[in-house]
Amino acid sequence: MTPPKQINFTELRKKFSVPADHMRIIIKEIGFKVERVGTEQFVVGNNPYNVDNEYFLKHAILEYRLNMNCDETKRGNFKEYEIKTQEGIGRIGISTFSDDAFTAKAGGIVKKPNEPTSAILVPVNKGRELMRTGVEMPLEAAAQDAPDALQVLVSALQAVQQPQRPPDPLQAHRDLLEACEKKFLLTGEQLGVLLGFSKSTITSKKSGFKKMGFEFSKVKEGSTTLWAVRQY
Repeated sequence: MTPPKQINFTELRKKFSVPADHMRIIIKEIGFKVERVGTEQFVVGNNPYNVDNEYFLKHAILEYRLNMNCDETKRGNFKEYEIKTQEGIGRIGISTFSDDAFTAKAGGIVKKPNEPTSAILVPVNKGRELMRTGVEMPLEAAAQDAPDALQVLVSALQAVQQPQRPPDPLQAHRDLLEACEKKFLLTGEQLGVLLGFSKSTITSKKSGFKKMGFEFSKVKEGSTTLWAVRQY
């Protein structure tokens, strides 16, 4: 039996443009781990769904970028569908996302030049919005009795051609204000995402540091350190 291919941690995160701390969160979330061999680090683990570990990780990375969790990956719900069109059978799902698309300057998914029309790609940066709103865009050749999830993905084929809205520059402020008003306690990872800091930077911060009009205080919850948010 051929041994599974070793997955280099550094190459993996660079390939998908994921910061090291976020990649470690994803790997831990799906039950994998990182082991050091000499000067290199490798991702090791076994998934229970008889799929390639690289595919399993790819699905987890895409889902994390969309939803900040890997719940569907852990359930084995890999979102692979086929639709019949006048041009043949088209595939929609994780397998149709180009690996090199993660290096696009816009940060989203792009289609490879000269790729066959049957390979259908949906931009990552639109996926969350599409899944939430269920954009209704007609595709004449799509099967009328397709599942709801498939209809959402089919709708994305037209939506991807629309110009993308620039990111909201005040969204982080709104999220911090909500955390303050609702007295949410944030993990270091969550606070790092809102402030644009790495996990190591957040860990090094002292209780009471200020940023963007808010003050952040450490709160111990057992052995876990959380952060309380206060507006000043």
